Amino acid sequence: MTTVMNLETGEKQIYACSPQEAVIAAFAQSKGDWNTWDYKEKYSHLLLEGEFTFGCKNFAAFKDGIDY
Repeated sequence: MTTVMNLETGEKQIYACSPQEAVIAAFAQSKGDWNTWDYKEKYSHLLLEGEFTFGCKNFAAFKDGIDY
């Protein structure tokens, strides 16, 4: 399980996938895109990796997926 936070609003969502996939899904779904099959192709170029986090635009998750 991965907790993703919208850094603009503080809202948190929980996803049953890797942190990389979760931040991409959160971003895509915030744009109304629910076609999960295409997320990797359409949004993976937006994925940023930090020392402890993954991010995609306004969404971030810790690499271990835990909500701190």
